[in-house]
Amino acid sequence: MANTTIDGTTEFDFIVVGGGTAGCVVAGRLAENPAVKVLVIEAGVGNPGDVDAITTPAKAFSLRDSKYDWAYKTTMIDRPEYTRVEKPNTRGKALGGSSCLNYFTWIPGSAATFDDWAAFGGDEWAWPAVRDYLYKPAAYHDDAGLFPPELAYLGPGRGPIPVSHSDLLPETAGFRDALTRAWLSKGGVLTDDVHGGTMRGLWKCTNSIYKGVRSSAWLYVAGKPNVTVLARTHSKRLVLEGNRAVGVEVIGPDGSELTFRARREVVVSSGVFESPKLLLLSGIGPAATLARFGISAAVESAHVGQNLLDHPILAHVFKLKDGFGLDQHLLRAGLEQDAAVSAYRWKSKGPLASGLLELVGLPRIDERLERIPEYAAAKAANGGLDPFGPAGQPHFEIDFVPMFADAFQWHIPTPPAGDYLTVIVDLLRPLSKTGTVTLGSADPLAQPEVNLNFFAEDLDIVALREGVRWVDDLLTTSEGMKDIVGEDYPWAMPRTSDEAMNKLILERSQTGFHPCGSLRMGKDIGQGVVDSNLRVYGLEKLRVIDASVIPVIPDCRIQNSVYMIGEKGADMIKAAHPDLYA
Repeated sequence: MANTTIDGTTEFDFIVVGGGTAGCVVAGRLAENPAVKVLVIEAGVGNPGDVDAITTPAKAFSLRDSKYDWAYKTTMIDRPEYTRVEKPNTRGKALGGSSCLNYFTWIPGSAATFDDWAAFGGDEWAWPAVRDYLYKPAAYHDDAGLFPPELAYLGPGRGPIPVSHSDLLPETAGFRDALTRAWLSKGGVLTDDVHGGTMRGLWKCTNSIYKGVRSSAWLYVAGKPNVTVLARTHSKRLVLEGNRAVGVEVIGPDGSELTFRARREVVVSSGVFESPKLLLLSGIGPAATLARFGISAAVESAHVGQNLLDHPILAHVFKLKDGFGLDQHLLRAGLEQDAAVSAYRWKSKGPLASGLLELVGLPRIDERLERIPEYAAAKAANGGLDPFGPAGQPHFEIDFVPMFADAFQWHIPTPPAGDYLTVIVDLLRPLSKTGTVTLGSADPLAQPEVNLNFFAEDLDIVALREGVRWVDDLLTTSEGMKDIVGEDYPWAMPRTSDEAMNKLILERSQTGFHPCGSLRMGKDIGQGVVDSNLRVYGLEKLRVIDASVIPVIPDCRIQNSVYMIGEKGADMIKAAHPDLYA
């Protein structure tokens, strides 16, 4: 691991505030010059590689609401007729951040969606300029030679993060075959490759897992003695002198307060909820918010904590024909679970080595949507372009988990017996874009107030409703799946009523755990918080490098994009310090 003691040192070349996914990337890349000293401030544990629940892929669902989870209280929906506040909303609290708790899928997104970033960050954030950075973090593996060799392009430089295809367990072969037959019977296509800028079809997914072990961002700083990680340490405020960031005040594990100074730059990488909180506590944000908490304004920046984005999902459970799922292998005591534990302990193989998601669907459902008057009107108002995927992007990511997955439906009891299928329908380009992160207190240890504000736009409800119906039809009427899918669990879906389905969406939807955008980049301070080089407007020597700078939500899991931002941001810092990185 990296160095974990400071030996009285209070000054470093670079300070990275937040050792999450992007923060570890930045710290590791800056430390490639062994003479450069980097300090990482991390609120969580500093040894995630020693935590079995983090490294064992199939234990990922158990990490929700654990000591490795920030467990945010979050307003999910805030409409005139319906409001819902829930806790916990999971974000990773460990070195490596949410790369230690996420559900593994390694997928970049559509080229056209990255091209939309150019309206905020210029051409250097469009697809041609980010593509290689999406590939740079990965070391691609296909040890069994089951996939086309040209897929090696998605990890050509053998980066720090080993990625590989799902194991395709023998225990789930029957389920895979049935789902593949069903997908093809509906006219769908199969694909091995979604990494070139186009995503469509039923995909055998690639994961941040290799040889049965989770790959997390802490690997960037492993073995680098010039990176000092202060774990279990919370940031209090940035140290500003005039218009320049020079350091950070922190609260250590024992409650003591310390100040560290940066000779070169301070990088905020505390994540989509904590990064805006830190800027606000430091006097950077909307004037009204700062005044309300008695914080002196250093920079009035209206977009701090605004423009929060996330993917709304609907998870639904079906009974599966016994023998087609993983419930007996992972959820219940018995011979199957004993065998799974033994296989993982001795061989790092079997169901516990699995990310549990082998097949992902990336469909468009134009014909179904065009029958909906509200959608037709919105499309006409958008110049005839589909408002959800104007350049042909998929409308949904459909995750087929052949097991009861309680992380997505913690309100529902785990079934006592039998096999089940959890289907997760993820609306990839929601029209609702008005989530917020703000202070609830001036106490740096208090959580911020988070409002995802799902379904602020009515059409998002309609789209997710029809996506759920499309998948329901696939599973219950198609060759293969109709023979192994049983009743809904724990209650029947109101399939035939639009209004009842709308109510179901409001009551049972969840976050896809892909929040971003709360400090988005912009062409000026009137559009965003950071410029195209991720420098905070109004201050020198201060950057934000994490998911909060994303201006348009990726149309997939955001993990790969966050690594990309870390890689690209690190190169931007290196370019600004040629004496260190010639």
